[in-house]
Amino acid sequence: MKNKRIWIAGGVSLVLLLIVITATLGNSQNVEVAQATQGTFILSVEETGYVESVDNREIQATQMARVLELLVETGDTVKAGQTLIRMTSPELTAEIAATRTQISGVESQLQAAHLRVGVLEAELKAGKDNLDRSKALLDSGALAPVEYEKVQLQVTQLMEGVAREQAVVAGLTGQLAGLNEILSAGEARAAELQVVSQTDGTILDIPVEAGQVVSAGVTLVQIGSTGTLEIKTELLSDEIRRVKIGQDARITAPVLDDQEIMGKVAKIYPQAFEKTSALGVIQRRVPVIISIDEIGNLQPGYEVRVAIETIHKKGVILLPRESVSLNDDGEYQVLAIIDGKIEFCPVELGERSQQWVEVLAGIEVDQFVCRDASRELKEGARVKGVLNGERVAK
Repeated sequence: MKNKRIWIAGGVSLVLLLIVITATLGNSQNVEVAQATQGTFILSVEETGYVESVDNREIQATQMARVLELLVETGDTVKAGQTLIRMTSPELTAEIAATRTQISGVESQLQAAHLRVGVLEAELKAGKDNLDRSKALLDSGALAPVEYEKVQLQVTQLMEGVAREQAVVAGLTGQLAGLNEILSAGEARAAELQVVSQTDGTILDIPVEAGQVVSAGVTLVQIGSTGTLEIKTELLSDEIRRVKIGQDARITAPVLDDQEIMGKVAKIYPQAFEKTSALGVIQRRVPVIISIDEIGNLQPGYEVRVAIETIHKKGVILLPRESVSLNDDGEYQVLAIIDGKIEFCPVELGERSQQWVEVLAGIEVDQFVCRDASRELKEGARVKGVLNGERVAK
């Protein structure tokens, strides 16, 4: 009877132990986990960009004028020296006509002044000859001093007259030179009313219409070669510090479908400019040019997405950013899963992006951690790791 009681007591203890173990195991929580992997960390600066021709050229109006005739259309192939647009400026035409009238008047005055100088110089020569003869007569006593002085006075007056007319000639000559410069400038401006291509290429855009009045600086024509393209993007001045010439850039766009075009940073403009965003925020942006070797379906003017790789590190340990949190001491930590239990592990981080962090120390490759480090889990708590919907062994 006594032995029977001992067996019953032992059996109850065993059942209680099994119940405790089962209850303990039954309290394990399912936890979504992430696995530390060894891979490549890429940090990119992303922005919208636009396709441009490498040799894209804009012809701008040099003065206010009216578009008289468009001789080409968008898409036309043109040659250097070909006239693209004819414009007119009645004001300039009137200005040139008035200048030519002034030139004609000054030329007539100058011609008359030259004639007067010639007459006076002839009279002066005769006067000087007469003065020489009078001096000889004066010396021989055949001419009174008073008469000689009269001849001297006449010569002096003639010399003064020649000097005055020569001054008139000089003034008119200078005036004529100035008018000719004005005429040359006006004729040069008139020549610019005939818009001529300076290069071979394709007409990319003609943003003006016949009859339109344009002012100086307005773009009349865009010419470029669709065979050689580049990407222009405008980065925030706060981001430009990480961008360097030669860095890789990935180009994507709906028109490219799943194709991804690679390029390189070819030029960083030395000066930022002010731009207002779609939300009305004033920003400082810096233009950046991306060179590309292939163009796919891209054409000038297309919008693309540019991702410039500012950091590219291979063979580093990576974790999702949300799997790392700050502890009460201000140190980074992960909720590691070791032997089915939560263990708080401090980690040292390197580079960080919006999606990934580089782990320098604290965990090893293939280590499982709680994907959401913000979960309120106690250290030592039993958990069941779930990765992509499946249980993991660790």
